[in-house]
Amino acid sequence: MSHLLDSVSLLLNESASPMHPRELTDLLIQRGMWSSQGKTPAATVSARIYDDMKKHGSQSRFVKVEGGLFALNPKADIKSTTAEHHAGKTATKRLPEKSDASYSFSDCAEKILLHFSGNVPMHYRDITNKALELGWLKTEGLTPEASMRARISTEIQRMEQQGRVPRFKRLGKGMIGLTSWESSGLEQQIDSHNEKKRKQLMEKVKTLSPLNFERLIALLLDNMGFSEVSRTPYGGDGGVDVRGIMTVHDAIHIKLAVQAKRWKANVQSPIVQQLRGSLGTDERGLIVTTSGFSKGAREEATRSSSHASIDLIDGEQLVSLLVEYNLGVRKNRYQLLELTPSFFTDEEEM
Repeated sequence: MSHLLDSVSLLLNESASPMHPRELTDLLIQRGMWSSQGKTPAATVSARIYDDMKKHGSQSRFVKVEGGLFALNPKADIKSTTAEHHAGKTATKRLPEKSDASYSFSDCAEKILLHFSGNVPMHYRDITNKALELGWLKTEGLTPEASMRARISTEIQRMEQQGRVPRFKRLGKGMIGLTSWESSGLEQQIDSHNEKKRKQLMEKVKTLSPLNFERLIALLLDNMGFSEVSRTPYGGDGGVDVRGIMTVHDAIHIKLAVQAKRWKANVQSPIVQQLRGSLGTDERGLIVTTSGFSKGAREEATRSSSHASIDLIDGEQLVSLLVEYNLGVRKNRYQLLELTPSFFTDEEEM
């Protein structure tokens, strides 16, 4: 818990402006600063921040500002900390031996395997040590090797749940490789097949009636762990189509009001404004669409106001969630078997 709050403090300090829990969560996971097996990681981050504010009162390092955003408390004595700074995911072949830049755990693993493995799997400990030696990985954690293993495992699991081929392969006994090393084969065929099915899934969703699309979004929320999920009367709903409540630790109740847009064109800023004006007390808004969002809509969604900011889920994100929760698709029983050359070594399994 302390490590998570330290990472949140770092991000807020970097941004120099308030941030929404969902935005914080996305950055934490992208940079490898935190991982969660839960279905609602943003709710967990929000709960941790609230716990700190409740425990420490005016001396908490966090304060809540308008729009459901959080910022660092200027009145608290907050010690500066250092952690990973994400510097990009695209690896090049001409990186310096030493660098002041730092990367997330998983991005470090990819870069080390690309530049120093000779296309041969490496143990996660060796990957971690090389990343630390080069200065690519900066962490105050006492067990960076364990963090590296956890970050890679979490990424693989999440990508597989979404029907995508992960960038890493676990080869047994803690050995890690890259799927990109295989220029052809069954995995590439499976990835191509799954991408085709994802597109077909979206086309099916687009053919739903507006009413059935709302029902789909309600079912998705239910599968994600929301309770009291209900659809508002069709038509004249004031911009809110579905409502639900996420309960965290039986103490924190997050009310969500959702607008579902089965559209071809991008959602524009007036739609965001409409939903914001329809939110009830302590509600936060979410717009789910089969299309995308204009730049103005995204800016409007994060604009500070007297209400909570509006979260956005576009078509690609929606498909990933549907696949992850097995809605409209099913994952068959076939599993590919591969030999693990490292199996008979003395190293432990990952």
